[in-house]
Amino acid sequence: MEKLLNYQRKLTEKEPGSNYSHQPLDEEFEENEITEIPPELYSKRVITAFCILFSTIFGAVILMSNLKKKDEQKGKLQVLFFSIIYTAGMIFTVAYTKSSNFTILLNILGAIILNEYFWNRYLGKDIEFEKKSWVKPALISITVTIPFIIALLYA
Repeated sequence: MEKLLNYQRKLTEKEPGSNYSHQPLDEEFEENEITEIPPELYSKRVITAFCILFSTIFGAVILMSNLKKKDEQKGKLQVLFFSIIYTAGMIFTVAYTKSSNFTILLNILGAIILNEYFWNRYLGKDIEFEKKSWVKPALISITVTIPFIIALLYA
C-alpha cells in the first residue's frame, strides 16, 4: 500500500519550471507491474472460531460475506445450502443420539469443510487479503444466541 502511495505521489510531483507532472518511476516499479489493493476479508481463523463458538451456520455466514465481497454468487449459494443441510443434520444427530457430546466435533468438521473446500475453491488458497475485524459479527452472533440460551435455561 505504501509503495502505491509513493508511486502516486511521484506521478503528481511537478518538475521545476514545467507545466506537466513527470518524474522518473522508482526502480521498484516495473512498467507492467499492476498494484491491486487486496480485499478486506474475514480470515479462516475467524470462520473456524465462529463455527466452534456458535455453530457452522454462523461460520458460513462469515464465509458468505467474503464470497459476496469477491462477487462469487455460485459459491455463496453453495455455502448457504451446505450450511442449512449441515446444521439440520447436526440437529438431527444430536437429537437422535440424545447427547450433545458430538456438537463441538461436528462444528470443527463444518469449519474444516468451509475453509478447506469452499474457501479454497472460490477464494483460492493463496489469496492475499487484509484482515477484517471480527467484532461486529461477534456482537451480532451473541445477540442472536442469547435468546436461545435463555429459552433453554427457562424451558
